[in-house]
Amino acid sequence: MDDNILQIILKYGKDIIASEEFGRTFEQTHHIDTTVGDHTLSVAAEAVKLCLDRGYTDETTLKNVVTSALCHDLGIMGRKEKYANHAVCYVRHPLDSVDAYMNVTGEKDERVIDSIKNHMFPVKPVMPKYKEGWILTLADKISSVREKTGTQAVDEQVRKRILERLK
Repeated sequence: MDDNILQIILKYGKDIIASEEFGRTFEQTHHIDTTVGDHTLSVAAEAVKLCLDRGYTDETTLKNVVTSALCHDLGIMGRKEKYANHAVCYVRHPLDSVDAYMNVTGEKDERVIDSIKNHMFPVKPVMPKYKEGWILTLADKISSVREKTGTQAVDEQVRKRILERLK
């Protein structure tokens, strides 16, 4: 991962990554081949890259994108106990992730909420309203494909670099 991208993720997401709730994400498998935490960090890296490539470098956009990326799957934690099947998970986890975002950050930013709530488009038929949501949605899909091809932005080594920088 590019060091500039890592610095942006840490600038806006350090408190989220350092949270107890986020720490548990490395204990749950996601997309068969990764963990919720590694997937989430990969989504954040892809989202920041998309922002930089498109010239979205203002503080508000970067903060919203990093925050929504880091929180978009927090609600999926405990999925086997919480959801009856994959269909229920697809529909429910974004709403549970919004609750987790508000609990972890104490914030209620409309753009972040919309981004998290609608990141499953087109699986869920409601489109994101804001560019941050479109960036999150695209970054999530790119990350999922990259995980399946073994080219994800965050692996165990990159995760260790990120977690070491929290200290």
